[in-house]
Amino acid sequence: MSLCLGAHLFISKGFSKTIEEAYRLELCTFQFFSRNPRSLRNFKRPEKLEIPFKVFFLHSPYLLNLASPEDYIYSNSKQALIEDLLWGDLIGATGIVVHPGSHKGSGRKIGLYKILYALEEIISKVDTTCKIIIENTSGSGTELGSSPEDFEFIIDNLQDKSRIGICLDTCHLFSAGFDLRTKESIKETFDRWFSFIDTSYLMLFHTNDSRGSLGSHLDRHIHIGEGEIGEEGFRNLLSFELFRSKPLIIETPKEPTGSDEKNLNKLRELVS
Repeated sequence: MSLCLGAHLFISKGFSKTIEEAYRLELCTFQFFSRNPRSLRNFKRPEKLEIPFKVFFLHSPYLLNLASPEDYIYSNSKQALIEDLLWGDLIGATGIVVHPGSHKGSGRKIGLYKILYALEEIISKVDTTCKIIIENTSGSGTELGSSPEDFEFIIDNLQDKSRIGICLDTCHLFSAGFDLRTKESIKETFDRWFSFIDTSYLMLFHTNDSRGSLGSHLDRHIHIGEGEIGEEGFRNLLSFELFRSKPLIIETPKEPTGSDEKNLNKLRELVS
């Protein structure tokens, strides 16, 4: 059974090295940061970039917060996402994965409306084939996006829904309280999420085991089979067509050396 496996790769040594690494790992797709992950400042990036993969993804920086009550962060986040969408379009990226954001104490409802207004503004300003792909979260503190209801609110209220996709992270699902260990609990999880959101919006899975326990709200990725979801959980996940038919991108620890190969091979082994 063939899987579309990918990994989050670093681009610090240059894009040619990143492509070499993607080929070495026999990837179907991959993901990399759209800019320095800890900055919203726009860095000079190559305008012409040949990436010989039909499907690949950008990931927005950690500081981006479309729900922020702080005007400076809110406006800079919108501008950064506009810049990244335009660059993603230029280089042929399928989409950019974005964490919904944190309301920082202003309240869930206000935070969700801020995300909605930000997305409406961004979509109205730039017309790109590079999609905005919203990722679920562990729900720590004031984070939004840990429940399907948050996604339903955003998608249902957007005027142009064609520019939006979603990414589900297995670690985030589990730590937010959605059990992925048995076939029964996985079915319950998928049934719940996709009773609120149409599966057509689902573009990829971030495929990570969880260091934190079920419902811990701890966003700590660990190697496949070595966390609380465990080998059996991923074997069961891979029995679902919804899971195995989407790009599966690992964001597991890079240490020790050879960890990407180990995690990718573990997924190949579990599906066979």
